[in-house]
This record gives sequence, C-alpha cells and structure tokens, in this order.
Amino acid sequence: MNIQQAKAIPLADLLNQLGHVPARQTGSDIWYCSPFRNEQTPSFKTNSDNKWYDFATGEHGDGIDLVQRLLNQSSVAEALAEIARLMGQPRPEPKPAVPRREKPESSTTVITSEGPLISRSLRGYLRSRGISDHVARLHLKEVRYRRGDRNFFAIGFANDLGNYEISTQHFKGSLGSKTITTVARSTSDVAVFEGFTDYLTAITRGLLKDSQTAIVMNSTAMKDQVVTKLSELRADRVLLWLDNDETGRRLAGELTEALPDVDFHDQSNLYADFDDLNAYHMAMLSRQK
Repeated sequence: MNIQQAKAIPLADLLNQLGHVPARQTGSDIWYCSPFRNEQTPSFKTNSDNKWYDFATGEHGDGIDLVQRLLNQSSVAEALAEIARLMGQPRPEPKPAVPRREKPESSTTVITSEGPLISRSLRGYLRSRGISDHVARLHLKEVRYRRGDRNFFAIGFANDLGNYEISTQHFKGSLGSKTITTVARSTSDVAVFEGFTDYLTAITRGLLKDSQTAIVMNSTAMKDQVVTKLSELRADRVLLWLDNDETGRRLAGELTEALPDVDFHDQSNLYADFDDLNAYHMAMLSRQK
C-alpha cells in the first residue's frame, strides 16, 4: 500500500476497523468520541475531504496521520503497514537489504508477554471506569508488545480467535484479526454487549447471571458474526446491552430482524438517560459517595 492508496481509504472505514463507530452525522460531517481518549461528548470529526479534526486538542490530518498518532508517532512506513493490515490488504514484499545501508525498521507487531494485570496505570484506568481489580484480573490480561523498535503495554481482552482487543486510557485497537468474544455457558440464555467495559460493568453490578452465555461484539461491524454465533448457540432468549444511541438501536433492530424466532429483550431502558451501561454505572457510583 502506498501513501495515495492509504489517503483514499474513507476515514469512516478505517475508524470502523479500529473499533470506533459514529456518534452522529451532520451533513457530510461524521462525529466520533475521540479515538485518542475516553469521552462522553463527541469531539472528533471527519468530513467529505477525508480529513479529521480533534476539537479538544486542535490536532488534524488524514488517515496516515491518524494511525501515526494512535501508534505514538510511528513512521509513515509503519502507519502504511498497519493500515494495510486493518483493511485486509497484503503488505508489500520486503525489499532485499542493501549492503552497507541500515535495514528499514520492522513494522511487525509482536506480543512479548501476556499475564495478570499488574500495571498501576492500567488498573487505575479500569477503576476510573468503575471496574474493580478483582473483576479486571479475572477477565483481562496485561499484554506487552513490540512494534518496530518500540515497546508498549495495554489492557488485553481475548477474542474467539485468540487475539486481543487492547485498550489504555488514550488508545483502543486490536492485536491480530478482530472478531467477537464468546463466554459460553450451558444455557441458551445469552447477553450481548458492544464492548468489554460494558460486559465487565454487568458483572460488577450483578446484571449478568453465572449461567448466562455472553457475547462481546468488540465492534458493531461484527454483527454478522453475532448472528452466526447466536444461531450456533441455538439461543432462545437474548438480552441486548447495547449503547443507547442511534447505532445501538439500529443494531438491535437488525439482530431482531435477522433472527425472528429468538426472543430479544432490549435492556437499554435501564440506562435510558445515559450513553451506555458503564456511563450509568459511573453515575450510580457517584451518587453513592
């Protein structure tokens, strides 16, 4: 993939592959909660010129700039390789090393360790979302990885392919191919969540029964995988814990239409005044103080 090809990729498609869905659209402007941090009010915009603008920081750019920013200022070559991976396009064959010249920096991402959550910053971030150390350690890993010559660490949530959805206070992404996460139980009673934060919130608040199977989408683009999995599980009753926005409502309708024989229950009325289950959880914790 070259620079021109990367810049031609619609930012909405690139953001979708990164696990970010629009909060709203105004004309040709599409608004998102920033991929660079956690926020409740969208401040990140893309437009018809395929450019993005972060109103909170004043940063702006194209798709390459976006990926460079998410990879902590990687090189253009690293960003192009990551965009190619995200969009499912093959990387170019590496050129032979030229004698007496420095070899180009590798853009391969390598997981160097997977283990219990021990980082104070990662545990502190989860506690700021109302997720206790006990719950986090039962369901999450601390993943350390190397990209080129740089080392990183993040919260890791395993998916059904054995890859990881990763997250820090300032970054969300994935290591390896993205797909859903299934926590299978011996029941046809299934709960569906958009992301692992809401899944862990439901566990924390006692909203998820020990006998219930859970599916975490990890991205709303995984709708078809959810439909397939619900069919495989022969689900009778499905509780939808989706975001309380247009995307969540559309997704609920599409799942119901795809599986008309399944008894779906939209649970968003519980957090009707909030963006999602975790936002409701945080508000309830604040009221208890």
